[in-house]
Amino acid sequence: MQKFTNILNPDFICFFVIRDDMKDISVIITDVNKRMDELEKLREISVSSSRTIIRMTKKIIHSIHLNEDHLPLLKEAVAEYDKLYSLIRDEPEILFSGAVADMMTEFAEACILSSVVMKKDIPSYDSMKITPQSWVLGIADCLGELRRVLLNHLINNDIIKAKDVFNDMEIICDSVLSFDVPDAILPVRRKQDIARSVMERTRTDIANALLMSRNVKNV
Repeated sequence: MQKFTNILNPDFICFFVIRDDMKDISVIITDVNKRMDELEKLREISVSSSRTIIRMTKKIIHSIHLNEDHLPLLKEAVAEYDKLYSLIRDEPEILFSGAVADMMTEFAEACILSSVVMKKDIPSYDSMKITPQSWVLGIADCLGELRRVLLNHLINNDIIKAKDVFNDMEIICDSVLSFDVPDAILPVRRKQDIARSVMERTRTDIANALLMSRNVKNV
């Protein structure tokens, strides 16, 4: 039992007993601090790795637009992602953090864009080990990059390939517009508005290219 004097009322003296079950709090605090240190280290790793993966995805997309072999870069990015995922998959505080979520979106965009231009099946969010939200945001961002691919075909006077890309864009756009959930669950409304705008502009580009092609043939 310990004795304490009330500062506001010195005449008041109180006594209290330290409970036995409170003696272990120092052990718990030590354990919590250890856990916080582990999470801090994982956070630093995840932020650094996420930046690396984002840089890789930008290089992948750039290579696709240059019609270069992007598969080695993609393989490298997937390996880096798998390495990070193995470290944080059981750590929701890190796995669902802002930096990792942004990276997942960029990663999804690059992987899906690669699949579309190579005429392969679009990977699911499960197979990519990302969240469904990041998958949706990533495929929505793909529309802008596919528009660039289409415009390159138009510049090269390849209307057939351009129309083929446009068909893929329509399927993706319809899929993106099908989501109607609160922003707190899936913040996709702004990207849906952008998707509509991209499709309208691209449809106009296709129409103008077809008209010019016909006019050239009639000359």
